[in-house]
Formats: sequence, structure tokens, C-alpha cells
Amino acid sequence: MKIVFMGSPEISVPFLDFCVSRNAEIIVFSQKDKIRGRGKKLEPTPVKKRALELGLEVHTLWSKSEKAFEIMKNFAPDMLFVVAYGQILPKRILDLPKLYPLNVHFSLLPKYRGSTPVNTALLNGDAVSGTSVMVMDEELDSGDVVLSAECAVEESDNATTLFEKLTKLSLELLENNWEKIVNGTLERVPQQGEPVFTNMIQKSDMWLDFENDARTLFNKIRALTYEPGVRAIFRGNIVGIEKAEFIENCSGKAGEITEVSKSGIVVACRNGGIKIAELKPAGKKPMKAAEFINGYRPQPGEVFSAKPEEI
Repeated sequence: MKIVFMGSPEISVPFLDFCVSRNAEIIVFSQKDKIRGRGKKLEPTPVKKRALELGLEVHTLWSKSEKAFEIMKNFAPDMLFVVAYGQILPKRILDLPKLYPLNVHFSLLPKYRGSTPVNTALLNGDAVSGTSVMVMDEELDSGDVVLSAECAVEESDNATTLFEKLTKLSLELLENNWEKIVNGTLERVPQQGEPVFTNMIQKSDMWLDFENDARTLFNKIRALTYEPGVRAIFRGNIVGIEKAEFIENCSGKAGEITEVSKSGIVVACRNGGIKIAELKPAGKKPMKAAEFINGYRPQPGEVFSAKPEEI
């Protein structure tokens, strides 16, 4: 089995490891090295880093370049295996594999097509999510689905835990159906229903506007923790909100602290409130509410606010 694996972020790494465990011959394509972290150093993507650890051939060429096409064509792959690669693939590359170009997408297609399906499911407060393995075509996430499975979304889930659930579920699907995959006997099912598309996360999405209802803010915190994160202003300084609970009944003006206890800081919203359990002051590590309270002594009546020019 000859596989061209294409992926970039940390979420793609378990799938690269899975392909390696199948004793396949693999070459890897990933995004180019970027300046990352506080050290502002040029760093490889997590997939490239892992591929190099495994001794695999890695390329960071633009997928539409002639050189990228020639490398893949000469490799003569049985399959493309794509997980969060980050580039739109041209038809001539999609046509290269003998079997199919497979893509793992963390939603129940045609909901949600696009780059942020997990975040969008949480933002919308969905009770059910899932994963789809599809045969890629030239359009965005519109190919035939060959494998899929549902996953319950708990109120305690955030983007990190839901990604973990969906990764595990996807790997189980691949493991249980690998024989069909390599034999080319997967049933292809065209997507049914009206497609729902996701939006890219913008900088303005990172700010909490307490004039919104509490459920909306709670879902935003779940959806964007820990990357890219959400934030508010407290005493003129930026504070990241890492973890919170939804409070149905809460009286106070928007952004007002109504209760301070070791378990959290309750902040009123337009309807209801949120109990902040973990915070990250600018330039500091995340801390539990009790630690923040000990250091900053927030008082009922003080206010968390959004950055006006950003929302």
C-alpha cells in the first residue's frame, strides 16, 4: 500500500501514526514551516515534525506546483489520505491515486462543510456531532461519504475534548474498515440534504460581549478554548477565559460580578450568567478561579467587559 499522507496540525498526527501502523509505504506533504511560539522561531508543522521522527520523506511544496504533482505522480500512490492539510487540492492530484483520495472530516456531512466543524458544532450548542470519511472531489467537502459515525456532545465538552472524541471515533472507523479500504470495496454514498458551511474564526470572535445571552457566551468559551481562546477586559487588562459553566438564573447588569467563591466567579450576562472557573491574565499561565481570587481580589459589583472596538 502506497499512501501520500497530507496533513499539518496536531490533530492530523494520530492519523499519520495510524497509516504507519498499516505497514504502508508513505510520503508526507505538509504546510511550510512558520514562525511559532514565544521564541518566534521557524518551526515545522506537527505533522512534519512527526514524519521526520519516523524517518519519512516530507515535502512542504504548494499543492498546485508542478514539482508537487511530479513527486506524487512518480510515487504512484494507491491512496491519498488527507486530514486537515490546509490547502485545496487540484483535480490532477485528486485523480492520481489508484483507489481514492480519502479525507477525514469531523462532522456529519453535509453539516458542517469547511475548516471549523468542531468549533461550529460547539458554538451552535449541538448535542450530536460526528465524523465522516469521504472521497474528495474538487468542491469543498462535497465528496461521497464512505464511512461515518455519530458522537454525543456533552455540556462539559470543549473543542479539545470533542476533537479527542472524534479522533478516537475516526480511528476506530478506519481500523474496523481497513480491509474494505485497501480492497477498494467501500460503498460510496452521495451526501444527502442541504449543506451547512462553517465560517473562519476571526479576531473579533475572541472577545466576550456580555450583552449576549449566557448560553451563547458559554458555547463560545467551549468552542474556542484553548485555541484561539476567548478574552475580556478586567480592570483595564486583558484576561483570557479558559473554562466556565452556564448559570441559568443570574441577576445583574451585563458583565457585572455577582458572586465570588473558590469554585468560580459568577458574571451576569443579558440572560443568565457564567461561572468562570479558569482564567489567564495577560502574560501569565492559566490559573484556577481560586488562585485568581487570591491574587486579584475581585469583588461583587466589579465588571468584565468586551473590547469595544473589536466587537
